[in-house]
Amino acid sequence: MPLNLPAEGGCQCGNVRYRLTGQPLWLGVCHCTECKRASGAAFSMSLRLREADVELLSGTLKQWSRPSAKKGEVICEFCPDCGNRVWHVPVGTGFKHVKPGTLDDPSAVAPNFEGWTVRKAPWLSISGLAASFEEQ
Repeated sequence: MPLNLPAEGGCQCGNVRYRLTGQPLWLGVCHCTECKRASGAAFSMSLRLREADVELLSGTLKQWSRPSAKKGEVICEFCPDCGNRVWHVPVGTGFKHVKPGTLDDPSAVAPNFEGWTVRKAPWLSISGLAASFEEQ
């Protein structure tokens, strides 16, 4: 899953652009209710990076926060023009979870694991994962 660095991405309308300067720690598929709502699909994916390895190049992000399923708070950041979620930040962790579909080349990464499989759609099967977890 190594990316060619720096790697760039952005929102649907192009007003928000970012650059990744460090390798991701992992890419996970999440089946929790919040992630499904955020993606508008059967699951969502998050590419975990150190906050210092994610640079906003242009545009501004709007944000809102929600409680984490575990504990704490998650700040969700998105383009104020097209509404595209770009990343979310679990407060106090030092990490950002970039939405990999916003990368210019999302084919450069593949998921390692899936979480919250107790909420997974029964018709869905994802091959090639190293691990599956019933919860977070």
